[in-house]
Amino acid sequence: MLMLHQILGHAYDCRFRGRKRERLWVAAADAGRRRLRVRSELGTEIGLDLHEPRWLADGTVLHDDGHRILVVARKPEQVMVVTLPESDPATAFRIGHALGNRHTPSEIDGCEIVVPVTETPELAARPLLAYGVDQARIRFEERAFAAGAPPACAGASHEHPVGRAHVHHHHDKGAHEH
Repeated sequence: MLMLHQILGHAYDCRFRGRKRERLWVAAADAGRRRLRVRSELGTEIGLDLHEPRWLADGTVLHDDGHRILVVARKPEQVMVVTLPESDPATAFRIGHALGNRHTPSEIDGCEIVVPVTETPELAARPLLAYGVDQARIRFEERAFAAGAPPACAGASHEHPVGRAHVHHHHDKGAHEH
């Protein structure tokens, strides 16, 4: 097993020009992990143990032996794409509330919010529909989620000082502590 401990750069950096590329397929759910075990597309077994947490974006170079580079490639996965209304702030608010209430990781792409489907499309869309969002604004497709940067986690990644949790309420689940 090849153990790797740092990110070397991006595949498009000049210093990697002309190198063969061996891809490591990484899902969005694993892209923020500091430790990861993965097999490359050619079967190279990789143990990743980064010194600091970093986002494994598409094109991240993890190894260079002078001939080939090991490059992160983000897996396409099912996502829900929600089109934001241009002149309807109430609907935009309902969309934000429905996604934020579930702490749904999301990314904004122009006038769209993209979220991973972790259950079924029906369950992913349910909170939006319950808040009165028109089903015509919701579609599902395959794409690499958060391929370039960590998602904006609608409340999922907010931090609190050590030992100082807070309690907040959710429409669908009641109160819970972080």
